[in-house]
Amino acid sequence: MTDSQQAGEPRTVDPSHYREVMGHYPTGVAVVTGTTESGEPVGMVVGTFTSVSLDPPLVSFMPKTTSGTFALMRDAGTFCVNVLAHDQLELCRTMAVPRPGKFDDVAWFPSAYGVPALDGAVAHIHCTLDRVVPAGDHLIVVCRVQDMAVTRPATPLLFFQGGYGGFSPRGLAARGDAELIEAVRLADVGRTAVEWLAREHRCEAALLVAVNDHELTTAVSAFGGSARPQEQLGQRVPLMPPLGEAYIAWAPEATVEAWLRRAPSQEPEVVEKYRHRLKTVHELGYAMSRIPPEGGPRYADLTEAMREYAAGELTPARERAVRAVISGASAFYETCEIVDGETYDLGTIVGPVLGPDGSVALCLRLGQLPRGADAHQVRRWVVSLKEAAARISRSLGTRAGDQYAAWQATTGDYLM
Repeated sequence: MTDSQQAGEPRTVDPSHYREVMGHYPTGVAVVTGTTESGEPVGMVVGTFTSVSLDPPLVSFMPKTTSGTFALMRDAGTFCVNVLAHDQLELCRTMAVPRPGKFDDVAWFPSAYGVPALDGAVAHIHCTLDRVVPAGDHLIVVCRVQDMAVTRPATPLLFFQGGYGGFSPRGLAARGDAELIEAVRLADVGRTAVEWLAREHRCEAALLVAVNDHELTTAVSAFGGSARPQEQLGQRVPLMPPLGEAYIAWAPEATVEAWLRRAPSQEPEVVEKYRHRLKTVHELGYAMSRIPPEGGPRYADLTEAMREYAAGELTPARERAVRAVISGASAFYETCEIVDGETYDLGTIVGPVLGPDGSVALCLRLGQLPRGADAHQVRRWVVSLKEAAARISRSLGTRAGDQYAAWQATTGDYLM
């Protein structure tokens, strides 16, 4: 402690440090709506809405002193606080932009108090201005509640460490239990094939199933040779570029587009590159990753990021960091020719197991493959993977023999 601090002088807090520390406290997200003096609807997103008093019933929110939106609605003096639901992120983004006409893009209705109430909100709190208290670079706007109601009993939208998300009342441990049980039952038909692949090729073999729109999970695994367990059953794999190609390549267009939107970079050339990858995977019937030579991006970093993602729920800040590492691994998934006389260090080979409806029911993956494989060995791995996938597919009642035969004809052409 310095002499000046001992003398009672105020400590100076760095603004970036202030934001970092306060970012560890989650806040709800609400939209405060009102009207201008001419009756035009206006609204602003706040993360500072809170209850103040029960008797009398008071609430508050804290806009910046420079907020032009609050200046427009202040004189009207009547507001509606719309508590947003977990699935209203797009509405939040729309209302956060200070532009004219944004109410044309959202669903709302005039409340009994003459101000906009947003459709689909968890709750509407109707209030009138009580007083405004200056507080540094913000204003504390205290409002008297006139009426309030829960209009949709859904979980709220939360803001935490610069990211938006929802709240899971069931807790983390119970997440997806029913889906995982069903996935294991489905994948169990391929257990014999998975165990044979692991023994035959002295590697890790696994079956993965999609349990939601964003993730795959390991349902069956086996290990041969020097391969060792590196992931638990039920471990999550994020469906985001470049991961999940062997599943997404057969998905409906809406699922493909959602997958592409999860790429951190939305530059047109980057998105087009991923589209081309999906097309190639669809044509050849498998996806593959390569371990780069020393001095380039480290495959171990991708492995560690995957392990961290699978370990459990991440804070938004950590998830962004993990996803950045995963996105940076796209170089491991480049397509190249299999050349006789060369050797290859492969990370994984993944192929689809088609279900009766022609969509991907499971993904079959080989990992921890022996290093320094020649072209003949690589082709042998791919052929074995496709044959095993075809057997599992038939066990599911799928008639896709011609498709697998066509894929086998491509094995000698490319290494992906």
